[in-house]
Amino acid sequence: MKMTRLYSLALGGLLLPAIANAQTSQQDESTLVVTASKQSSRSASANNVSSTVVSAPELSDAGVTASDKLPKVLPGLNIENSGNMLFSTISLRGVSSAQDFYNPAVTLYVDGVPQLSTNTIQALTDVQSVELLRGPQGTLYGKSAQGGIINIVTRQPDNTPRGYIEGGVSSRDSYRSKFNLSGPIQDGLLYGSVTLLRQVDDGDMINPATGSDDLGGTRASIGNVKLRLAPDDQPWEIGFAASRECTRATQDAYVGWNDIKGRKLSISDGLPDPYMRRCTDSQTLSGEIHHRRLGFQPDQRLAAAALFAHLPFRFVNRQYASALESGCPGAARRNPGRCAYR
Repeated sequence: MKMTRLYSLALGGLLLPAIANAQTSQQDESTLVVTASKQSSRSASANNVSSTVVSAPELSDAGVTASDKLPKVLPGLNIENSGNMLFSTISLRGVSSAQDFYNPAVTLYVDGVPQLSTNTIQALTDVQSVELLRGPQGTLYGKSAQGGIINIVTRQPDNTPRGYIEGGVSSRDSYRSKFNLSGPIQDGLLYGSVTLLRQVDDGDMINPATGSDDLGGTRASIGNVKLRLAPDDQPWEIGFAASRECTRATQDAYVGWNDIKGRKLSISDGLPDPYMRRCTDSQTLSGEIHHRRLGFQPDQRLAAAALFAHLPFRFVNRQYASALESGCPGAARRNPGRCAYR
């Protein structure tokens, strides 16, 4: 088991007001296109940034349920993987992260907080919108990202009570179920939300050794709790979020070049289904202060967030891992009684 700890501090700084130009489509009154900058007009690079924003309904219509499916709705974005679905390489307009996995050129953010590179591929839970900013973004988000950033904006609890249960099924016995409940805990002061998600996206590869015919996919279980302290008569707010996410994905599953249609794995006889299991426990503490300047309607905003994440990994299944620990995986296949599986 490998354990990794990450402490990251993202300081947004004072964001000077910018005047936004908005255009509203007459055909669809719910769609609002806004062109704006997070920096002042003195920052030319910020004003000229190329960006795309996709709303939650657009994500749902396109069937985007995880971050690796975002290329469906974000032009110029490409996400590939080799060996495992949990470790992917992102490229944006030809700028790739393949050369440095742990310092990617394209960085994933959730609510303005940078994510571990090992957490780039994750299911989308209670998303409000997804932003894609192309080009270097170190001045806007603090962390170096030469190619650009993907910022997933989740829905924050507020005075409006909400609750829903949704589900869906697809081919190969895949399904998705989600529960969400949010609203005020104390009106005008404290708000909270709870989200639970179970998502199964099975593959179609076959392991002839075990008979499994659903390899090449992922299975994820996620729970998320949010608290937001935002007094109506104060210019500040504090947010806390805690989540646990466990995802299991097929590890190093390949088919022969001369039998692609057969979808049979090239794997040694007697080996179990290869997979990796990733579990992430994360807590995020954030704070914001809003200041209003004379003559300007928008607020100045000072924001900071700290993220702690704990990630244990299991690279193969329990029986094979135990055989490796005892030093006799080959003997276990010939004589299972010689190795005690835990």
